[in-house]
Amino acid sequence: MSSAELTTRPRQLGRLAGAEVVALALLLLAFTLPKITADPFLLFFTPTVIVAVLATLHVWILLRVDLLSFASPSFMAIGGYCAALTATHLTDNAIALVVLCFAIPAVVALPIGALVLRLRGTYFALVTFVLAQVTVLVIQMSPAWLGGNSGISGFPAAQLGTETFGARGPLLRYSVIIGIVGVLVVAAVTIRWRRHFAGIKENEPLAASFGLLPWWHKTLAFVAGAGVAGLAGLVLVNQIGNAHPESFSPFSAVNHVAGAVVGGAGSILGPIVGATVLSWLTHTFAEEAQYAQLLLGGVMVLVVLFARDGLTGLVAAAARMLTPATAHERPMPTHHPVAVTIAQPTPAGAHPDRPPVLDVEGIAKSFGGVAAVSGISLGVAPGEVLGVIGPNGAGKTTLVSMLAGQLTPTAGTVRLAGHRVTGMSSGRLARQGIARSYQHVSVFATVTVRENLARARAYSSRWMDAADLDRLLARMGLAERLDDRAGDLPYGLQKTLGLVMALAIEPRVLLLDEPAAGLESSERHRVDEIVAWAVARNCAVLLVEHDMDLVRRICDRVLVMDTGRPLAAGVPDEVLADPAVISAYLGTDEPEVVR
Repeated sequence: MSSAELTTRPRQLGRLAGAEVVALALLLLAFTLPKITADPFLLFFTPTVIVAVLATLHVWILLRVDLLSFASPSFMAIGGYCAALTATHLTDNAIALVVLCFAIPAVVALPIGALVLRLRGTYFALVTFVLAQVTVLVIQMSPAWLGGNSGISGFPAAQLGTETFGARGPLLRYSVIIGIVGVLVVAAVTIRWRRHFAGIKENEPLAASFGLLPWWHKTLAFVAGAGVAGLAGLVLVNQIGNAHPESFSPFSAVNHVAGAVVGGAGSILGPIVGATVLSWLTHTFAEEAQYAQLLLGGVMVLVVLFARDGLTGLVAAAARMLTPATAHERPMPTHHPVAVTIAQPTPAGAHPDRPPVLDVEGIAKSFGGVAAVSGISLGVAPGEVLGVIGPNGAGKTTLVSMLAGQLTPTAGTVRLAGHRVTGMSSGRLARQGIARSYQHVSVFATVTVRENLARARAYSSRWMDAADLDRLLARMGLAERLDDRAGDLPYGLQKTLGLVMALAIEPRVLLLDEPAAGLESSERHRVDEIVAWAVARNCAVLLVEHDMDLVRRICDRVLVMDTGRPLAAGVPDEVLADPAVISAYLGTDEPEVVR
């Protein structure tokens, strides 16, 4: 097996099996506890905790994709009123209620997500809070359908066969089963797409440049979270026997967010622990409401200041301190350096029989009336290296960002293998065959080199042969660092890792944005070798670079940009000797300085 390959499936199955074990234990407890004790507090408090856990899971799954949501009361209300109306007019079947109270909020979340998931940060949080307020207003303004300020009451409790789940032991059992359904849904989604969610949270542009589609995965999290919040509404209205707008106050979302933060976002146990602890504190200090809010506020401040990973993070950190470090479970294979023949540049026009795989016509980009790029046209054939040079501020990185789909051109056309791809997102372009590197270090710094490669592979629709990747890693000095955290690598190796991942997704076009920037002179040969690997695989390379020696060595042709416009184009030696290029590049007419 390749040294860069991860045995992820057993680990994923292990996590899912763990969730199933916990679910079965809770189910067993739900059926035995009412027989052991008839404590009224426990029989009422447990469903209350389940409501809090399910609502908090809505917040938690969206935090996994770097979104802070206050919409939990909105989807709880949809689920709760769905339960009341269904039980009143259609059926009180317990299974049907679970299905409908999950499915209807999830379906409603789809068009809402299409509108709001393009927002992020403060804007997304604010819109979701407004959504919760609007939901309550709609209920209050619909007395005929939803009971208005009086709500809906008198509907039958959920039933299955001859058993009614309206109070005491049956209510507890039904509530726990619904809670287990919600936990398993969230666990299944986050385990199946854990790398996708992690990539969005840590470095969304980098993840998208390998083929991840952030909007799709955010929609998945939003829809699943909405369905789970709908289940919370079902438990709530079934417990209290009515659906009332006051039960779904927008401000209750603050407690759900607090539960996710206090418990910790690192694992699914976080929201469960956080919601349980906060529910217990709220009940304990129920008669002293002002002190309860003060205590909860103090807990939040302490967690934010001293335990960013929450209570479960503290426990995990303590466990790591008490557990001796062990070597990685899989032995590292021995690698021997493999000679790589560096492709020599060929004269301009060396591929007259090959149409360009990347064809750009009149591309332009303006920011508020300022033209960053204007009228750039170029073509790069398979196996060709086109250098793009120019002074700082010439628009080179803007050009690369447009070609990679991270900026939308103001004008112009981009074609890949004859097909128009102008305006496509970076994720879609990566899947079509355009990869890019970044001027500055861009890796998933919090995880190992091995996990960086595993994420890139998970996002991409294509991947380099395992044996070739092993040889490339050995050549680049990364084979012995696979289990090192990427953020702990020296700067040069971090930059090299970014280049290797871009090449590993087997692109048809490789966009390199100053790949030698920040590298020591002894490390710059890696750029030559990366380009050689790409050219050997018939990949077109567009290279933005300030190292003129590197440009001379590996580029077939050069395009010079100045103030966003094309200045000159041709064979490197001729272009770099052009007085106009020398003057624009370094503000001098002395050709000796462009070396």
